[in-house]
Amino acid sequence: MSAYLVVDLDIHDPEAIADYRSKALPLVANAGGRLIALDDAPLGVEGWQASNMLIIEFPNMDAIRGLFASAEYAPLARQRQAAAGSRIIALQGV
Repeated sequence: MSAYLVVDLDIHDPEAIADYRSKALPLVANAGGRLIALDDAPLGVEGWQASNMLIIEFPNMDAIRGLFASAEYAPLARQRQAAAGSRIIALQGV
């Protein structure tokens, strides 16, 4: 069953995030992930104001867990955390 990673970033270093994405997206693809939404001005409809969001579809929740636990992703996670405030959740598909 598909799973979705929902990421809400408050970016304070755009250049570092651009570098992070250039390195992280190939790892996402290797884990079976596919970027399906990226918006730097999402429409706040009710109770949530976000500045930069993305959604990535994965084949399953284990693929997300594996990506975040990988040695290859660990330095990139630190880079993202230094360049942006992050709120990240993973959801099961239906």
